[in-house]
Parts: sequence; C-alpha cells; structure tokens
Amino acid sequence: MIFGHTTLCALALISICVGALANPLAQSATPSTEIATKPANEPPVDALVQRAIDVVGGQKEIQFLRIEGVVSSPQGITHIQILAKGAGPEKFRVIQKLPGGQSMESGTDGELAWLRSPLDGTWRLLDRRGVLTAAVGVLPNRMMVAIFERFPNRKLGPLEKKDGVMCQRIDMKDREGLEAAAWIEESTGKLRVLQTSEGAATFVPTMMTIEAWTKVGDLDIPRRISIRRGESLTTSDFTLISGDPIDAALFAPPVEVMLLSKGKDPNDKSRSTSSDAPSIKP
Repeated sequence: MIFGHTTLCALALISICVGALANPLAQSATPSTEIATKPANEPPVDALVQRAIDVVGGQKEIQFLRIEGVVSSPQGITHIQILAKGAGPEKFRVIQKLPGGQSMESGTDGELAWLRSPLDGTWRLLDRRGVLTAAVGVLPNRMMVAIFERFPNRKLGPLEKKDGVMCQRIDMKDREGLEAAAWIEESTGKLRVLQTSEGAATFVPTMMTIEAWTKVGDLDIPRRISIRRGESLTTSDFTLISGDPIDAALFAPPVEVMLLSKGKDPNDKSRSTSSDAPSIKP
C-alpha cells in the first residue's frame, strides 16, 4: 500500500477511508489535468464532479492545513496528527499513535523524506515522491481528485435520497471495470456517499459516507467519515481542522532522520537521539 509497505498499518483518517474502497490510489499522485481543464460546455456529469472537487479546494492553492483526529476501527483506536504546507503539498508530516501502543511517522520537509516503522521503531529515508503520493489519501482536497481520477468512466444516474438528503447519483467504473457509485448532494455539491464492490466473485460492498463537514476559510472539509464493509465499521472523527499558518520548525526532520541523511546510524546507543517521534505541538 502506501510507501510500498503493505504490512504496515495504513495511514489513518481519510487514507483509511479511501484505501478501503478499492485498489490503492497511489497512482493518482497529482491532480488530473483532464479534470482541471474541462471546457465551459462540459457534460453535466463532469460539471458535478468538478463541483465536488472545488468544494474541498481541489484546484486551489491551499497554504496550510492541520488535521487532528481519532480513527475507530475493529482493530482499535488510532490517534493521528497531519500537517501540510502547499497544495502539492510542499511539506507534509503525519504522526500516528496506533492501537497497540506503537507510533508511526512519515513526512517530508521539502528535501528529505522519512518513515518510522511501527513494527520496530526504526527510521528509514524515502523517495520524497512516495511521501507526497501518500498525501493523496490523507488530504481532503487531494482525496476528492483521486477518487474521481480512480473512476474515469462516469454517467449520470437518477436523483435519490441518502439519509434524507436529495442527491445526484453518478455511476462509475475504473479502468479495470470495477464498478462504483457516488451520490453528490444536489444543493451543496458535496460528495455524500461513495460505494464500491470488489468484483462479482467476492462481492463485498464498501460504503464511505461523509457524515459531517466543517468550514476552513472558504473551503468545506469532511469532519466525520464512516466506512462500512460488510459487518466492519470504521469511523474517522476530526477534532481539529485548521488553515492557520504552521511553524516551519514542525516540518523539520527528526534527529534520527538527519543522522541517516549523513550516513550515520541513528541506532548507535552512544549517540543522544530521541526514541519516539517528536510530537506536533501548537
């Protein structure tokens, strides 16, 4: 999955929600120029998709985004903190506290990129592109672009109610023929429900529902998301979502990463290094 380490715990929050829906979205690392450059006379279905992307700022230059929250799943509770600078993003950092007591961190300061394994606590340097690709599944503005890039074959469905809200249904397929459906609120343009299956042989529908939103500047950001796959339910609650400026020092690589970048062993006990990932603080 993310960073090529499928045995590691997936990034929580939105990455859990998107990753559970189908195949990994890592191939959608950048916003689609196809989506971004639709002509004025675009078909209604494409206009609906573009509106859903614009609601969360999919094509806007977001300066800062900070998200903190809790993911509750059958495996337990994960606490997560996310920092991002720039729509790319230019800088990116995620810290997770996992159900078993382990911690996991990934990030990039714009030059170095790193990952701290939750399995043994070891640090490793990464290709920066891998970290930024992971941002597709974590940042709301990137997630919405990735979802619709994932399912490029789309047609307009009927108007239907979801949880009492009138929505426009869009029926979709990915390039391998996996079917999906999206319900977009008629009045707001927000994505409300996304449903996929994993093929006819093992039909297990997966449904993502965006249950609540919050305003960040002129953007609407999902605040509560639920994922149901069969009897399994995962919920993501964002207790803090902010677009306020973030201190550049919070994107700085941990001391272990700096040692690795200099060819030194961060596990050398003769050195004074931190044993845990540094906390993100205000």
